[in-house]
Amino acid sequence: MRNDTLNALILRHGDRMLQDAGWPPCVDMMQIAPETMPGWSVATGSLDAAQILALVTHLCQPLTYGRAGLLTASARRLAGTPARLYLYPAKGFMPPEKLADVQTLHLPYAQEWLTAAECDDLLAFLKASLTQIAEIVRLDAHRLAAALKPSVTPRLLDRRFGDWRVLADEYEHENWLDENDTDVLDAVLDAVLVRGARFCPILLTVVNERREEIEAAGVITDMLHFPGDPARRWLDRRVLREVVSEARATPAQTE
Repeated sequence: MRNDTLNALILRHGDRMLQDAGWPPCVDMMQIAPETMPGWSVATGSLDAAQILALVTHLCQPLTYGRAGLLTASARRLAGTPARLYLYPAKGFMPPEKLADVQTLHLPYAQEWLTAAECDDLLAFLKASLTQIAEIVRLDAHRLAAALKPSVTPRLLDRRFGDWRVLADEYEHENWLDENDTDVLDAVLDAVLVRGARFCPILLTVVNERREEIEAAGVITDMLHFPGDPARRWLDRRVLREVVSEARATPAQTE
């Protein structure tokens, strides 16, 4: 199964965390191995001297005065210069062992404005911020992935109407969100990570109990639901009508 929706959720989560932490919109999250290790992410982009100063000033707010003063003083020395900070994934032949190994920060010609110690301190400070964000995204990716897969108790509905039984089960299937659906992605992230919602597709099946045959089936996608919710809160009436119509159109077999 493709995991396009999971990737979109992870990237959106990372981008939101970057912005909440004070990083400018020109910095985005990128996954390094979305197919094999979803959630391992790295920040990419570049910042000019003014953006570096604004970011460092913001990130230094919770620090003690001495530490904050040294870092902001270094950032101020870059103001008005062509200094530019580049963020990109580390290059290597083998996958990284630690998340911190993934992120690279590079400040070309830094020696023109900073001492080696000042440059190392400033880059380490900024990298620590990115690593903290990436670690949260990595851990939350596990929760997002679990919410998109069938749970250990996938049955959500079991109703009988005469000879027909309507079943609803969480189902291994792809949702259809992508990175352009930002409002929906935000709603799903908040529901799953804050309120414990599920975002797994649901298979609706109509079974003829007398003939012991499946008469029709359909999949409900892109539907949030919470454990214990009544069916009326998540049941897609359009899909239900389609499977019921298909079941009714199935020719009756002569016993």
